[in-house]
Amino acid sequence: MVKLVLLFVVLVAAAGGGLYWNYNRNAGMEADLHKPRPFANLSTPDLVKLIAAYEAETKRAKARVAAAPGGEDAIDRKGESDVGGKAEAFAAFQRQNEAWKAQRGAAMEHQVELEQLKFEKTIRDRHLDDPTEVFKRRLLTF
Repeated sequence: MVKLVLLFVVLVAAAGGGLYWNYNRNAGMEADLHKPRPFANLSTPDLVKLIAAYEAETKRAKARVAAAPGGEDAIDRKGESDVGGKAEAFAAFQRQNEAWKAQRGAAMEHQVELEQLKFEKTIRDRHLDDPTEVFKRRLLTF
């Protein structure tokens, strides 16, 4: 009887040690929770709506800045001796280019926010926002 109790204690200790080791081994499962999550407070339906809106806006913004402005034609139309005209055409091209760069920067900011929204959605799809689910997965995934 004593041997059975001792065997039971050893088996329980080994199982507990194995589960503890496995829990620590699976710590990478929740690594995404330690990254910045600016949209963590949104509800899931609102998050889905926001993703759809950002996808549409990002698509429109990228279409607006798809082609970079070119000023070579306006500069080339000026005569070789019209240095002032070439300078004015170049200045106009520079203003147009700066406006295009600002629009492109805004499009890239929309893209970054869209990626953050999608990241938050993947966390929710994997149920990493539920602490008990994360605990069970870390403990029981072999």
